[in-house]
Amino acid sequence: MERERQPSYAQMQEAAAFLLRHCATTLRQGEEVRFPHSVSELMDEKRRPDVLEQQAVLLGRPESVVVGTLFAKRYSVFCMGLLAAASLYDLRLAASPEAVRFSLTPSGTMAYETTLMTSSLLLPVESDEERSEAINEYSAYMQQHVGQLVAAVASHTGASVQIMWSLISHNVQMMYARIEQENAFVQSGRRRELIRLDRAAVFEPKTGNKLAFKLRRFEHAMLQRIEPVLVRRYCCLAYKANRRGQSEGYCSTCPKISDEERVRMLAGKP
Repeated sequence: MERERQPSYAQMQEAAAFLLRHCATTLRQGEEVRFPHSVSELMDEKRRPDVLEQQAVLLGRPESVVVGTLFAKRYSVFCMGLLAAASLYDLRLAASPEAVRFSLTPSGTMAYETTLMTSSLLLPVESDEERSEAINEYSAYMQQHVGQLVAAVASHTGASVQIMWSLISHNVQMMYARIEQENAFVQSGRRRELIRLDRAAVFEPKTGNKLAFKLRRFEHAMLQRIEPVLVRRYCCLAYKANRRGQSEGYCSTCPKISDEERVRMLAGKP
C-alpha cells in the first residue's frame, strides 16, 4: 500500500497556472468565491431557466437544443481540467454542484472555479494497480456529478444526453492526446506512463462508462501536428449559434464536413 501524500505548495501553484491557462478553471483556495453562479443553480428547476436563458442570449438566441448541446461542449473544458489535474499533478478536484462555480463570458463560453476535494490526498504514483483503481474511482465520481448536470440541462433544453456526453468525451480525449505528446507538459518518463495508465482507465469500454466513445483519428500529410486530430461522433451545433450577427460555422473536428474541408481548416487555408 503506497503511503498517503499531501500536495505541496509548488504543486498547487503549478496546477493552478495550468488550469487557468488551458482549462478556464480557477483553483479556489479558502472560502472566498469570485464567480457569480453555482452549478447547484442548474440543478434547481426554478433557477435553471434563468441561467440557460442568459447563455441563450449570449449565443444569439438559437433554438433550445442548440443551447443545451453547446452547454455540454462548454462544460467539457471544466471536465478536461478535472482529469488534467489528476493526470499531471495527482490532484483530486471537486466536481460536486455545491463546489463548482462558473461565469458566462460575452462570447457565450464559460469560466470555472473549484477547489480540492474534502479528502485532498494525492493520487498514488508508484503502483500501477493502485493508480488505475484510484483514477477509476475519481472518473466515476466526476461522471456521477457531471451526469446529473447533463441530465438536468438536457431535460430543460431537449438536447440529447448521448450527444452531450460524446462532446465531453471528445474534448477530454483531445486533452489526453495533447498532454501525452507535448514535452512541455511531461517532465519525466514515469509521468508519461501515468498519463497512459489514466487514459486507458478513463476511456475503458465498459458498462456505465459515459466517456468511452471511440473516435476516428484523422491524419494528413499536409498537417504538421504533434497531437492527433480526433473527429467528433456528433456535431456540436455551433454553426446554428449566431453571435453578433455571425454564425460560428463548422468546427474542424465536425463529422459533417468533408476531409478536404477539414484539411483546409486545420492548415489555416480559406
